[in-house]
Amino acid sequence: MRKPLPVTPKLLLAYGVYTVLVSVHLAWALKAMEWPWVVLAGGGGWVFWTFFEYLLHRWGFHEPPGAPAAHKYDIHWDHHRVPQDPERIITSLWLSLPIAALFWGLLWLIAQGHPIMGAVYAGIGVGYLGYETLHYLMHVRPVPPFRFLRKLWRHHYLHHYKEPNRYYGVTVRWWDYVFGTA
Repeated sequence: MRKPLPVTPKLLLAYGVYTVLVSVHLAWALKAMEWPWVVLAGGGGWVFWTFFEYLLHRWGFHEPPGAPAAHKYDIHWDHHRVPQDPERIITSLWLSLPIAALFWGLLWLIAQGHPIMGAVYAGIGVGYLGYETLHYLMHVRPVPPFRFLRKLWRHHYLHHYKEPNRYYGVTVRWWDYVFGTA
């Protein structure tokens, strides 16, 4: 029988905050738009999230220690040193919420308050929650819960235990293939 997952306050808080954000924006979009457009725009938001995740992980979190931006994100290097520590797996709200606010502001400027921004924003939020969920499980469960996730687990393990300057994708692998880091 499997051990229960270690649940931390940081994990619960992230789920609570982002579930509310996603739900509110999704409800707004569904109230004003037909559902196929909401699904399409939300899917676009999710794809955008996977690209942003790759870029942030590769160029934001993986500058060499001591590089200009690296000191701001030393917690990521701590995560690489102690990858199974549940407190070092989930992104702190002090980092994720300003990024979420920036995305919201940019979407508001682009969409001029149109409800499509709610669908895109919900897709980004679902992507972020998927990232936190998968990343957490990858570090507390050595074996993925489903067979179809095996390649994704291996991809992330290669990043942590073999080549930290490659295999940056967590939720998807395709950006590593597009940019030659797989």
